[in-house]
Amino acid sequence: MNFNSTDIRYMQYALQIAKMGQGETWPNPAVGCVIVSNLDNKKKKPAIIGTGHTSKGGVPHAEVMAMNSANKNLDGATMYVTLEPCCHIGKSEPCTQSIIKNNLKRVVIAMVDPNPLVAGKGIQELKKNGIEVVVGCCESDAKEQNHGFIQRITQNMPRITAKLAVTKDNFISRKDDKRIKITNESVNKYIHLMRAKHDGILIGNGTYKKDNPQLTVRLDGYNKRLHKFLLSSNGEIQAESNLFIERHNNDLTIITCDETQQSIVKGLEANGIRVLSVKKDLKSGQLDLINIFKNIANIGINNLFVEPGVMLFGSLIDCALPDDIVIFKSHEGLGEFGLKVPQINQLLNNENSEYQKNYEKIIFDTTMFHYKKIR
Repeated sequence: MNFNSTDIRYMQYALQIAKMGQGETWPNPAVGCVIVSNLDNKKKKPAIIGTGHTSKGGVPHAEVMAMNSANKNLDGATMYVTLEPCCHIGKSEPCTQSIIKNNLKRVVIAMVDPNPLVAGKGIQELKKNGIEVVVGCCESDAKEQNHGFIQRITQNMPRITAKLAVTKDNFISRKDDKRIKITNESVNKYIHLMRAKHDGILIGNGTYKKDNPQLTVRLDGYNKRLHKFLLSSNGEIQAESNLFIERHNNDLTIITCDETQQSIVKGLEANGIRVLSVKKDLKSGQLDLINIFKNIANIGINNLFVEPGVMLFGSLIDCALPDDIVIFKSHEGLGEFGLKVPQINQLLNNENSEYQKNYEKIIFDTTMFHYKKIR
């Protein structure tokens, strides 16, 4: 280990800065960067001279943003970056070249980039040009922060977070399928903040028909558009629905069966809707969820937020597909009107061997439970 407590402190700051880009950078990961001068002549100690995070759509990269923001010459400076700098030409010039041109002396990297186009090559290029490179500072934090990107690159699957709101007696729906309101406005704002940290959001056809959702981030100060995914085996969408009305810049994808009529597919595409056609699962007769998520990964989605109804949640849990499950539990019950979902009770009673409770906390008047898949 060739990093110290000072390095850890600056890298923790870089990790915080990276959060500013969460939900905006896909298909790139959210990366943070801090540049520190070797010696500040006035204070006789290191000083932060530049910071940056990866911008919307992945460009510019965090390193370039930080170098461009620097308020002084970068000669001899140290860079702290949460992911290995790129060394290939993509949407922008290689970050390694910019680092070399600016005469930085030392680069501290949290984790190696899993992308085969980089994967250690950036580190080697820096070293060959006389730059001291330190790898592994706050590595576990960086890997957790970029779990979705790593999983998409290495397994062709996004990080999947399933969110549920349940009543005191563990129901998410009524037997008569009437719409119910479980969380209050304050909790809803918290959920919208969670949405904002993800690249895309997915719902099933049942939720679409019952709730007519907008699937937007409705928070003051946020100008964020999630990529929206709707599961619809027959490819149908109502022209008066919120999803159809509020589609913008190809930000709506309908996932349908590969047997759907081509006339329907072409009609959707003519209205600016992306169509993903997948096979049905032979056992359930429903759309193949694994195939769905792999198709979503192919688009470049790293972190997917799923707001499932009863059927979709059951299928997700039976296949152990979510990486994270977040449950908001209210203090109001449904009693005899509630529709039982065995998978919810198993989770909350810690009877699901695929998941373990990570933590619980109070959000306003609601208890939030967080579960993680056991790896």
